[in-house]
Amino acid sequence: MRAGDVLRCDFGTPARGKPGFIRPAIVVTSDDVLEFRQHAIVVVPCTTTRRGWLSEVDIAGFGVAQAHLPTTISVDRVVEATDTHIGPVELRQIRELIADLLEL
Repeated sequence: MRAGDVLRCDFGTPARGKPGFIRPAIVVTSDDVLEFRQHAIVVVPCTTTRRGWLSEVDIAGFGVAQAHLPTTISVDRVVEATDTHIGPVELRQIRELIADLLEL
């Protein structure tokens, strides 16, 4: 697993303002951290519902990444890898949006 990978993750029962169900998600945890075989990773869920928000990043074949919803999940919630890796431009856009949202 590496940053930019698209995984199918089980987010469980949706709650207001949180992702739910099984859906694609982008790994945003750094490769340096992933080298340590973490039990939890940070992902950004994807949706096919485009809302036109500035925090959405288009991901071909998966809809939009919801950069406003960075979520830490257990690796046990990863259902499957998709063999898809987003490009460095999209990954950088997602990370910059997260940084902006957190005022970093």
